[in-house]
Amino acid sequence: MQLNSDYYDTDFKLTYKGSTLLIRNDGPQGESLFVNGELQDQNFSAHNGHLIGHIFDEENNREVIEVFLGGTDTSDCLIYANGSLIHTHVPPVEPMKTSEKEKMKEKRRRSNLFFPFLVILMMAMIMLLLLPALEEPETAPVNADGQDKEAAAKGDIEVKYDWNYGDWTWTYTLTIPKSAYEEYKTVDRQKIRDYSYYVTDPSDDEYLAGLTDKFKEAAEKEAYSDLDMVTNIIFFVQNLTYVDDKVGTGYDEYPKFPLETLADEGGDCEDSAILLASLLRELGYGTVLIQFPDHMGVGVKGETSIKGSYYEVDGIRYYYVETTSTGWDIGEIPDQMKEQPARILPLNY
Repeated sequence: MQLNSDYYDTDFKLTYKGSTLLIRNDGPQGESLFVNGELQDQNFSAHNGHLIGHIFDEENNREVIEVFLGGTDTSDCLIYANGSLIHTHVPPVEPMKTSEKEKMKEKRRRSNLFFPFLVILMMAMIMLLLLPALEEPETAPVNADGQDKEAAAKGDIEVKYDWNYGDWTWTYTLTIPKSAYEEYKTVDRQKIRDYSYYVTDPSDDEYLAGLTDKFKEAAEKEAYSDLDMVTNIIFFVQNLTYVDDKVGTGYDEYPKFPLETLADEGGDCEDSAILLASLLRELGYGTVLIQFPDHMGVGVKGETSIKGSYYEVDGIRYYYVETTSTGWDIGEIPDQMKEQPARILPLNY
């Protein structure tokens, strides 16, 4: 099933008290408000949706203009002048199918269980310190033992991941310098105009290479095909915890670099998509980000023999991958995404 990849990129004009208001929406390239041809406000976040400007009447009285964007068309917005509504158009919301409701409920349930999970994890760690060492279950060969025991003393972040694929329970332990993690917190997200930057930025390549090397070693030992190895990585990312930006970072829109998502053991849709695309790109697989108006997934380059939904760019098929929860196969796309416009973000630089 081939899907449409035309992304919204529209302008909307409104005349109010003799002044021409122009609202321009360029998706991840930002949104801007012009009054009589003069730029009033601009932002560079794909989902900020709030612009402020002003107009003056013939007596030089000033009115504050506020614009709240929403939907796939720029006309889908609310516009206020000094607090009074002067334009409204709210796009209709299509009812979600029962199966999709259940999947979205599962995603929210995973998010709600995040903090109780942390409490249980802390209690389990205390028990392990007090009780004799227990025999561990058999795990797959991706297990990375021998991590630097001085990590804790240096204040580094050590994270252990567990997920299931095939006949194995896979494990991997990653040590992340706290200084590297905190350095990302100083990056001004408003200055980053394209989500592809989070994938192509080379500063965390060393850590991603260490993780992908383990996947390659495991694939060689298990005689995995390329499809098996890619699917194993997808399962790894899908098993991370879904956490909304507002809950995880305190900000409404805060895209994470891959190393941040690994340290936090999860994030929202663009965070997990950026991480998966980064890992696949590190291994040399063709991949793109697929951006919808309010969601993000990954496209993996594949042959015509693969079944499922894909986007075709320059004759290349990129099969859709959902990253926010388990149970989604390559080429399986949520029903509510099938009719939405999608923008393909290349990662070949």
